[in-house]
Amino acid sequence: MAPTTRPKEASGLKSSKKAAGAASAAEATARPSDIVPINNWFRFLETQNSQAIALPLTLLFAVLVRWCVALYGYSGQGSSPMFGDYEAQRHWMEITTHLPPSKWYFYDLQYWGLDYPPLTAFQSWACGFVANLVNPAWVALDSSRGIETHKSKLFMRSTVLVLDLAIFFPAIVLFFRSKRGFGSWVPQQVSIFTALLHPCLLLIDHGHFQYNSVMLGFLVWAVYFAAQEHYVYMAVAFCCALMFKQMALYYAPAVFFFLLAKCFQPNHGFTLFIKLGFAVVATFGLMLLPWIQSPEQLTQILIRVFPVARGLYEDKVANVWCALNVVVKLRNMFETADLLRLATAATSLAFLPACIHLFVMIRRHKGNLLPAVRDNMVKLLNYSLLNTSLAFFLFSFQVHEKSILLPVIPALLL
Repeated sequence: MAPTTRPKEASGLKSSKKAAGAASAAEATARPSDIVPINNWFRFLETQNSQAIALPLTLLFAVLVRWCVALYGYSGQGSSPMFGDYEAQRHWMEITTHLPPSKWYFYDLQYWGLDYPPLTAFQSWACGFVANLVNPAWVALDSSRGIETHKSKLFMRSTVLVLDLAIFFPAIVLFFRSKRGFGSWVPQQVSIFTALLHPCLLLIDHGHFQYNSVMLGFLVWAVYFAAQEHYVYMAVAFCCALMFKQMALYYAPAVFFFLLAKCFQPNHGFTLFIKLGFAVVATFGLMLLPWIQSPEQLTQILIRVFPVARGLYEDKVANVWCALNVVVKLRNMFETADLLRLATAATSLAFLPACIHLFVMIRRHKGNLLPAVRDNMVKLLNYSLLNTSLAFFLFSFQVHEKSILLPVIPALLL
């Protein structure tokens, strides 16, 4: 006769199975954030009623990491005769300090000629002015080329950090502090921490040596002003981004369609259109003031900022044209002008759906918006910024590898 299971044993077996099942279910439904150290850190601060020190500690840690990255080498270190991007930035301080603006975009173009918009030139002038006060040898015209003394490198690294603190840091903090929908304090702090410590930006700006955080900071300011419904300030902030680095054009379609849709609002739409037009013209006019009376100077700036003659792409960039070149040698088959038209058409086809959707959705909501609706509009703007910047990275003409930073920022703001 087969043995029978005693009632107590059967009951215990069922209980253990239920407990194991509950544990498995709890493990399966556990939030991913529960195993992320930074979430646990902010949750710990919350349990200790120490929320007030969270942001200062985040900012200090972000500065510390930036400075640690800066202790290592940079682009072109010790590599004569050009020395890399670090030397390019230092050289622009040199020429803007000692030469009048009329020569900034003409001087010795074979050795890191200035090829960024005027706001970068003014930033170089301001940094060069300070450098010239501290030690004129750091920015001496021509004779300072390739200078790599310890103190000069310390100064150069400091300029990146100071501009980061002045523009990018406050924009990130204000945006996430004003953003609704987090549900609790911890996700908000994690978002600030993540945005300030994104490795791509840290390595390119504080390692390789660039000032991308300035342009990206102006973009975040523009999105912040959009969230606050200060659309004129938004336009000015974006103009500053565009006049600092031409890569901000990657965002231009989304910003344009967003503001255009706002101009079609029944309440004060036309007034907003006039204000935006004046703000854009005034911002561009102010930054181009030293050259505005000379068509030759303006043409030279345009040529330097948009180097079409360099071809469809340079080096190895992970976009469509570089990948396609493996099997189809487009640069050998077509003239540069034809490739420019092809890249423009492909880029437009890639970003237009997102921009048209943004325009239609913004126009659909009229009058004073509820906070939840306004938040959704800002989220839609960020999605459009992400789509357009990625479209430009994949299909546009003359893409630089650092351009992948541009889709990253709107993604972080989501």
